[in-house]
Amino acid sequence: MTRKVTAGNLAAYLELIRIRHWVKNLFVLSPLVFSLNLFSAGHFSRSLRAAFAFCAASSAVYIVNDLFDRRRDREHPHKRSRPLASGKIGTVPALAVAACLLLAALGLTLTLNAGVLLVVSAYVVLNLCYSAVLKHLVLFDVMLLALGFVLRITAGTFAIGVYLSNWIILTTFFVSLFMGFGKRRQEIVCNKQDLSQIPVLGHYNIQLLDFLILISLTLTIMTYSLYVINVSTRDRFGSNRLIFSIPPVVYGLFRYLYVIYKRGGSGDPAEIVLADKGILGAVVLWLALVIAVLYLKL
Repeated sequence: MTRKVTAGNLAAYLELIRIRHWVKNLFVLSPLVFSLNLFSAGHFSRSLRAAFAFCAASSAVYIVNDLFDRRRDREHPHKRSRPLASGKIGTVPALAVAACLLLAALGLTLTLNAGVLLVVSAYVVLNLCYSAVLKHLVLFDVMLLALGFVLRITAGTFAIGVYLSNWIILTTFFVSLFMGFGKRRQEIVCNKQDLSQIPVLGHYNIQLLDFLILISLTLTIMTYSLYVINVSTRDRFGSNRLIFSIPPVVYGLFRYLYVIYKRGGSGDPAEIVLADKGILGAVVLWLALVIAVLYLKL
């Protein structure tokens, strides 16, 4: 008998694919902005398809990761409510959804080029390995997640056939490390009574993560600043006013620190960005300044 679709199980499936985490795939669009092609309909269409390919692929790997972790999640005070851990969705339906999402990602990449297909495939394979084994390797776990964001912007460059500054790639990597280590710190704080819920946390401590957060924060600000003041950047955009985009970047990073240290946020980048008005405001202001300088020549 076919199971009737209700608002309840529909909500469970939407939670399963973690739509709120699709905000991470906006990184795919960064080459579109910095290549001065934001208002090109053809380039925008190709970038959007690449972004949705990553949305589908990332949702598929989230499902697989939840399948690996469902038994451990049942013992977690918050994760026990996830669709797979709670039993709202069974293993077979979850795998079917993951397969459909992977096919959707494949279909979208085939409308683009081999470069995007290769990058999305690498992302899926990397994350499957992460779910199975690599997430248990200290330091390597966060670095692999950061590499996932580098793959996102790489896919964006392949989608529209442009070059992106190495400084932007480094900035992406370091800001991802910063947020990843911040998340690990909050996981220790929230799970300090039972670190077995996330085994890799046993290899970290608060002091180590404080150092790693400080180092990655410093490198993020340095690499973005070096990109902004670089001669080639000034020559490409015909302006040195991109320097005014640095303050909202610094504020947004500091605000993230404030949330996880002072307000006890979850540390999850997607949830913090969407929930915190200060960070959201910094992102909007940064984007407005970038567009004003790059496109309006203000």
